[in-house]
Amino acid sequence: MSFFIPYASLKRLLKYTCVCVIVFIFIALVTESISYNRNPDYGVSFSSQYAQYLGLDVNETFDAIVEEMPIENIRIPIYWDQIEAKPGEFDFSQIDYLMDKAAENNIKVTLAIGLKVPRWPECFIPDWSDQTDNIAFKQSLFQMIDVVVKRYRDHLALEKWQVENEPFFPFGECPAPEPSWFYQEVDFVRMLDPIHQIQSTASGEQSLWFLRARGIDTLGVSLYREVWNKTIGVFIFPHPPIIYTLQRMLVEPFVDLVIISELQMEPWIPEDIARTDSSIEDFYKMFPAEDMQQGFDFANLIGVDEIDLWGVEWWYYMKEHGEDRLWNKAIELLSSQDN
Repeated sequence: MSFFIPYASLKRLLKYTCVCVIVFIFIALVTESISYNRNPDYGVSFSSQYAQYLGLDVNETFDAIVEEMPIENIRIPIYWDQIEAKPGEFDFSQIDYLMDKAAENNIKVTLAIGLKVPRWPECFIPDWSDQTDNIAFKQSLFQMIDVVVKRYRDHLALEKWQVENEPFFPFGECPAPEPSWFYQEVDFVRMLDPIHQIQSTASGEQSLWFLRARGIDTLGVSLYREVWNKTIGVFIFPHPPIIYTLQRMLVEPFVDLVIISELQMEPWIPEDIARTDSSIEDFYKMFPAEDMQQGFDFANLIGVDEIDLWGVEWWYYMKEHGEDRLWNKAIELLSSQDN
């Protein structure tokens, strides 16, 4: 005796199932939005490379950030080409200063290490490295990671390691993504330092977060509302907060923590600042304090435990050129969360 479901009945069953799934997701999201404790920690990312690009003094800029911004966390990328300009010769004077200054101000640090770390061009490969020899290149990368982790694993300021930045997202002037390398790096760092947790990151808008959770403790995601590229120019992502919330809920069973590691708080400027004719007033119009408020409010609807703002070097650059509204707005927003 065969069991046969008529096409019309099967179609109704599928519709009913879809409706049930949608209702379930809606109820889950509503319940989550009501019950979730929205009191995240706040931090920033600080790039010495970007500060230098803007013509800022790195130490002076960092001092102002940790002394004036009411933050709890700061992410610091370690740039391979800066710390190992010659093979086997390491200079940690800049990172030592930043780590010690963070410790003095009781700010927790996430150190981003690897081939690909935050800020353009994403990959900071020393001129001396030979990318044509895969084995030698990998060996030199892992040697650098070994030296860095052993140097800072006992530092008072260190909270966690970030291994690579969006390692599966093909963005920046980088070699093609190598998933096997990434997982080997994670295992290597965990072997060198079993105490501190490991974070990695993914594009908040252009990836499925749960696919990026393997092997790590914390997943950080970017949140960009407006971007630019050569093909289409300015593009505004239409994603409402509920999309990010759903992604968060789906990935949370696989990691200890989900955070916004990169909340856009600066304009996406296509031109090289050194060559542009734009004035400070023009720059401010590209991303005014009102945009900062909107982005901050948007991020707080998602329900993550930590939000790290992106663009602190830019705020300081603007402040140094007479436009302090972004700097002051950031202090206002971060201070309001303490009440």
